[in-house]
Amino acid sequence: VKSMPQRPKGFVINLAASPPRLDSAKAELDGAQIDPIRVDAFDGREIDLAQFAPYDDSKARRFMGRSMTQGEVGCYVSHQRAATAFLESGDEIGFVFEDDIALQPEFKTAVPKLIEWLRARDDWHCVNLGATRLKITSPMAEVAGIEVLRAHYFPMLAHALIWNRAGANAFLAASEPIFCPADNMLRQVLTRSDMGLATAQNLVTAGRFDSDISARSGGNRGQFRRSPLYGLRKQRRLLHEKAMAFAHKLGHR
Repeated sequence: VKSMPQRPKGFVINLAASPPRLDSAKAELDGAQIDPIRVDAFDGREIDLAQFAPYDDSKARRFMGRSMTQGEVGCYVSHQRAATAFLESGDEIGFVFEDDIALQPEFKTAVPKLIEWLRARDDWHCVNLGATRLKITSPMAEVAGIEVLRAHYFPMLAHALIWNRAGANAFLAASEPIFCPADNMLRQVLTRSDMGLATAQNLVTAGRFDSDISARSGGNRGQFRRSPLYGLRKQRRLLHEKAMAFAHKLGHR
């Protein structure tokens, strides 16, 4: 008798103080045949960043032109925890979601086919399912009516990701010291390796709830403890990342 394929797991980053958000995410994922697994989010609002060893403020100010907020560090550590939980599950492929997600109607039809397509390949590490702004990409395939792109310049927003084991390991290996928000670090790692993919349309939207953990907490993150060289450092960072992405695009087959 042929056994039923195992349902993929969705690792949902959630603060203990936010059960309604978890309930909402679980309902979304249950409806899409994904097993929701709660990952205990790290509440950065409770920490003193000056005493938090994994965070390197001087490196953050050199790289970002500003310090990170407590909320950003909390979100970052939560993504480290989610990638670790996925690896500990022993699965080959896993989803990571922040808990304020809504799945688009196309998600249910496209994602099972997308998982099948991904399982047959090893030329990827992470897929961004929730990107709204895509730059510097190459078409890869059309899967169940959804265009899949090689995201040479990995898109921001990290509320809906698919990892494979090699990708989660590569992210964790590069993830300390902490010196930039989680989505910036994903861009750093995946733009370098050119192993990031994205769906041309976002299959998961975010922001149904007021954010209580992510970088959106604590006001405008770009204004936080800015260095006088903020603009210069931001432009230098973007130019360097885009140059890497264009080089990969030129070499893409």
